[in-house]
Parts: sequence; C-alpha cells; structure tokens
Amino acid sequence: MSEKKQHYDSLVERVNDWLGQAAPAEMKSIEQWVEKAEQLLDAAAQVSVTEYQLSIDSFKRDLLGFYHSYQHDAQHSTYLANLQEGMWHHLANLTDQTQIEWAEFVADVEHDGVYKTGDVIGFGQLVCMQCRHVIDICHATEVTDCPKCGHNRFIRQAFEHNI
Repeated sequence: MSEKKQHYDSLVERVNDWLGQAAPAEMKSIEQWVEKAEQLLDAAAQVSVTEYQLSIDSFKRDLLGFYHSYQHDAQHSTYLANLQEGMWHHLANLTDQTQIEWAEFVADVEHDGVYKTGDVIGFGQLVCMQCRHVIDICHATEVTDCPKCGHNRFIRQAFEHNI
C-alpha cells in the first residue's frame, strides 16, 4: 500500500471517529462542509499546476485585500484600544513622572487648568467639570467629550505617584 493511501486511510479513520462523537445538530453543518469539500476536490482534480498556482496567487491577493479593508475596524476596536491603553499605562509607570509633570504644569498654566474637547493633553487625569467623571490619560492624545455625560470641559489632575 502506498504512503499516500495509508495517510488517506488514517485521515478517513480519524474523521469517522470525530463524526461519531459530534452532536446531531453539528452533523448538518459537517455534511455541508463535506459536500463542499467533495466539490472542491473534484474541481482540483481537473486543474493544471499553472491554474493551481494562479489560484493560490489570487487567494493571497484577496487575503491581503481583506487585511487592508479591516485595518479601519482594527483601529476602532475597543479591545485593541484597551490593550494599547494598558501598555501606555505600564510605560507611564516606568517613566520619570516628575519630568513629565513639569511639562504638563506648563501646559496647565497655558490652559489656565481647564482643557476642552480638541485640546491635546500628554499625561494625567481629566476630571469632567459637569459630572466629575475621571479619565486617565497615559500618553499624548486629543481630548474628547466626556464618555459619561458628553460635556466638553475638564480639569487636569496629576497622576498619583502610585499609579
């Protein structure tokens, strides 16, 4: 028996074992996948090596297009934003906060201690002047409206040294 045949028989046996353990509700979905796989295998048997390579190249281009089209979604992902903020928070713990606070002090004097939507802040805590909601800022970012009440004016407070 050829090595390919043994590999195929082994694969079939593993799939049969897996199907035996599958729940009845999963069987319909599995049957649809098997039908699709059979169609693909039949089509693949009729494809030349050149056509196969063209298909692979097209798939790679499509995958790259998919990647680029979802970059916008990734940039607006809550999970990724939280991950990024967490990294900035840890980096802030490692920095010399005294130097950063002096730089922010100068900005506070220029802003008279009040920041509004659209201003840029580098480090500290913004406290909403309307609802007192606190927003931690660990890196340079543009101030946005209060996520709690929508107000647009804030007072900046320094981080405590035990961030």
